[in-house]
Amino acid sequence: MARERKNYVKKQKKPFKYFLNKIFKLVFYILFALLIAFLIYLVEKSTLLKPNISWEIKGELQAQAYEYDELIKPLLVNKYLLNLSQIKNKLEQSPWVSNVEVERIFWNRIRISLEKHDIAMRFGTEGYISSRGILFKPNLTINSEKPIGIVSESEVKQFYFDFTMYQSILEPVKISLFERTSIDELTLDNNIKVILGYQKQNERLELFIKSFAKLKKYKKIRTRGIFDMRYPNGFALSYSPL
Repeated sequence: MARERKNYVKKQKKPFKYFLNKIFKLVFYILFALLIAFLIYLVEKSTLLKPNISWEIKGELQAQAYEYDELIKPLLVNKYLLNLSQIKNKLEQSPWVSNVEVERIFWNRIRISLEKHDIAMRFGTEGYISSRGILFKPNLTINSEKPIGIVSESEVKQFYFDFTMYQSILEPVKISLFERTSIDELTLDNNIKVILGYQKQNERLELFIKSFAKLKKYKKIRTRGIFDMRYPNGFALSYSPL
């Protein structure tokens, strides 16, 4: 019995050109990947994405711009993702800074505008009060001849408003010390003390001005006088000890 022969389809060999194209494509992809990696390396090493901070400083900040650079430096580590809100919040933690605006100009070019607290009053020996009636306590003190205010921290804003009112009434005489406990007491730069109490302070201060104008010819009153204006029909006069 004859054996059955199987017919096999002879596979056609792929031409050499086909393999050459495969090799070229593989080499192309490898070179392309290397090119991309090289470009990423160049960008990484270049200053293209390096954060560039420009500062606009309003007022005489106690710290220079480079010190604020150091403050936000940890937030600039990831140059691909700069969080402007974090930068703003970090700078606002500085006790001298009143207001911060952070703006992205282009890519990683950032403009930061800083406005410092000014000093309108000294808050005892612990800090300062700004012209907006804001209490701030920096970690350093500077020499200042501004008036001293003594008051509870919770009352600072109203306290400063009243101070400006009293000062406008007294001009050109300056207040050197304003103390608010249960009553208001002023010490003027001529060493005169005025006790205003806790009500009708503006009226009492105007009465003091009229009274002092008549009595300032007396040296003792002019240099050591204590005017207690809490009396309904006038005031009580005493003197500071020598």
